[in-house]
Amino acid sequence: MNSNRRWLRRTLLVATSAAAMAFFTAPAQALDPIKIGYVGGISGPCAGLTHSAVKAMKIAQKEINDAGGVLGRQIEIIWRDSKTKPDEGAKQARDLILSEKVDVLTGVCSSSVFMAINPVAKENGVPLFSAISGTHKATVDFGHPFVYQTQPHTLMEGKALAEYVSRQGWKNIVTMGLDYEWGRTTVKVFIAELKKLQPDVKISKQLWPRFGETNLTSYITAALAEKPDAILGVMFGSGTNSMIKQGKAYGLLQRTKLLTFLSTESFFSLGTDIPNGVHGWARAPFYALGTAKGKEFVAKYKTANKDEYPNDWGVLAYDAMYIIAGGIAKAGTTDPAKLRAALVGLSFDTLRGPLKMRKTDNTFDAPSYIGVTKKTDAYSFPTMTDVIIIPGSKTLPSESMVDKIRKEAKKG
Repeated sequence: MNSNRRWLRRTLLVATSAAAMAFFTAPAQALDPIKIGYVGGISGPCAGLTHSAVKAMKIAQKEINDAGGVLGRQIEIIWRDSKTKPDEGAKQARDLILSEKVDVLTGVCSSSVFMAINPVAKENGVPLFSAISGTHKATVDFGHPFVYQTQPHTLMEGKALAEYVSRQGWKNIVTMGLDYEWGRTTVKVFIAELKKLQPDVKISKQLWPRFGETNLTSYITAALAEKPDAILGVMFGSGTNSMIKQGKAYGLLQRTKLLTFLSTESFFSLGTDIPNGVHGWARAPFYALGTAKGKEFVAKYKTANKDEYPNDWGVLAYDAMYIIAGGIAKAGTTDPAKLRAALVGLSFDTLRGPLKMRKTDNTFDAPSYIGVTKKTDAYSFPTMTDVIIIPGSKTLPSESMVDKIRKEAKKG
């Protein structure tokens, strides 16, 4: 009982904790497991992101099961590789639902894969928790009642980026976004929000490298030809790495400012090749979480993984596991409608701090982290310093905006 109480206090901040406790303490061995189907880009362009998510989920799974499980049932995770391909992701999600009879789906890296899985989950009435994908369309435009965003989506990040750029006073901007859902939408939202804050801003050029493209020299030279105050690079993984490494030959950082997506795996892979002074944003950098739970998790993760640090996706996946488990515990069932009702207004003490879900679009008020790269003595690789944490409460679209977007989506 004591271990269960400690675990619950760590994961839930709810007035009904005494009632929820009962769901965690029933004998686990007599009941079927709660099945979580994970569909992630274990291979393909997302492979460099998802490996940490898999490791973190296994840590959370062991903690939950060692504490007695949920509703007296152990957590079982069934892993599937989408290969970062939409059709493969949909295929694997369907098989998990129909053959494995999973209670919940999670994972998903690429926004295009997420949008392919979303209708499969909707058709079969299975809850889908996004722990990586950034598109807002699943929850805002086309989402069914049981799809959830546990990290900031494109509307939120685009607004956070506009807020940051307006503070810098940059007037002439070039955007370079990957030519798919996440890149296109983030750039669109960024421009719209920045023009509200800074009407005289000039977006002198928009560039669209293909998803997976790594030779970015023509895009870099085209961007620099505009003599911008800054380039917004909506890239990730190998795209971010290529832009920074190839940009050195053209003096990119000497000629302009760069603001790009800098989740932790870029620091791991590039190391000191990342110069000081790159402006970056991230969803859950382990070194800037600012919570006691975050520090505790990093220590546990390193112990379990040969002194390796978790990337952002590990942090997000760990949080998603506890959100799923805590919601089911509060609901007293895996029934999708009752799970959603339980999640509304429930506060979770996550690695990123307290988070709540909004019923309108099943989106959590997750923060965005924006800072500037610098090599310090704390780590063998650079990190972002002077990190600004922009809370999700500030970047979530208004409910009236959500209604407007949904009406427009139905027309389309």
